[in-house]
Amino acid sequence: MINEAYETQQYLDGNDIVTSNLYRICYLIVCHYKEKGYKKIEIREALFDWGKQNNVFIKYNVNNIINRVFDTDKAVLLKVPTVKINKQDAIEIKKRFDDNKTRLVALAMLCFAKAHGTKDGEFYISSVGLGAWLNINRKTLRNKYINELIEYEFITEIEKPQNNMRWEKSYDTQSTQYRINFPIHNSGNATLVNNDVRILFSEVF
Repeated sequence: MINEAYETQQYLDGNDIVTSNLYRICYLIVCHYKEKGYKKIEIREALFDWGKQNNVFIKYNVNNIINRVFDTDKAVLLKVPTVKINKQDAIEIKKRFDDNKTRLVALAMLCFAKAHGTKDGEFYISSVGLGAWLNINRKTLRNKYINELIEYEFITEIEKPQNNMRWEKSYDTQSTQYRINFPIHNSGNATLVNNDVRILFSEVF
């Protein structure tokens, strides 16, 4: 979720494959092969070979995904600066939450905001992608943990997703826009390594 190049390599190696996150996985794999100079037909073959090797049935229209990466989004894998967590970040989380899993979700969203958000702490994130990253059911994540983050003013929900749109038709509309409710700075002694937010959590808390 933070370093998409590393995330994609994990999928290519057969790791962390979650069915509910399959569209995103396919999208990122297409980006990977596009950056390597593969043609569309070569990417299609590579994606289905990957599916066979990992016993993954790809239910989506693969050509639509490839065309979206090449022609509509002109997408590239995000390689972001190192994400760091400081003492104030930990204070902001601890003063609001006691439950470790709620703290984990808060930490993950804070890391995402630092990596992909604006200077005002605003960012878009998909509950499907976030749930796959944290290994938390999407509905539980949304209805319990994210709601708690909103209720205790850790984040503000700015724009809701358009749930009438299907993933394969509109990847971005499944993301919700949030804002972190305190000033954030990418500084501190704790560093997110290889997207492993649980190891980071053990360092911070």
